[in-house]
Amino acid sequence: MFKKFSGGGDDGSWPLAKIVAGLKSKYGDVDPLGEDGPLKVYGIQDNGVNFVVALMQSAPSSGKVVELGFLARFVGFPVTAQTLEGLNRNLHISVAALEGEDLFLMAGMEVTGGYDDGQFALMLEAWRRDLMVTLHGLSGDHASMADAFPVAKMAAARKFATNNAPNQETEKPFDMLSAFLGSHSSKQVCDECGGRGKRGFIARSCMECDGTGFVAPSRR
Repeated sequence: MFKKFSGGGDDGSWPLAKIVAGLKSKYGDVDPLGEDGPLKVYGIQDNGVNFVVALMQSAPSSGKVVELGFLARFVGFPVTAQTLEGLNRNLHISVAALEGEDLFLMAGMEVTGGYDDGQFALMLEAWRRDLMVTLHGLSGDHASMADAFPVAKMAAARKFATNNAPNQETEKPFDMLSAFLGSHSSKQVCDECGGRGKRGFIARSCMECDGTGFVAPSRR
């Protein structure tokens, strides 16, 4: 789960120049759209999909980015309450919201530590995944969610990724959840963040579970 993005340093910011260079390396053209005090906004097109990246600096012209945001607006798509609910269930770092008849896909996060190319690449891939999920939800077809992910169409991948429930008549009960959770098996999902480990538009770490998504069971 994505909460804060951290590199190897401890200065609590990422260099603006390196972020812009990373965006250009990933997408090619990065169009400066303007700035408002410490906020700088860039426009990007990724295979025909437009979105903006907002970089909040610690102070105007400081060159030190402390928060990043992504925004995509979808106009003219029929969006039902069921569609919106389904999107927000499947989004990773983003939130989908309606304003009138327009759908806004938004993601925000704060950075901590020094800049790291790998961490930034993970952030961009998480945003791209959310764009893909959103486009699938707006496509109007009735394909399964799995069809939005190319690997899910590969027979070998589908076979290996299969997890079968034990046959209650012939097999011993197996607590798959506890086995998967490992060290978290004695804990329960945090009610405050729903197990995501983050809260709010800026995706700040949940204070209740310290960002893990799990808490000790309450004792009554």
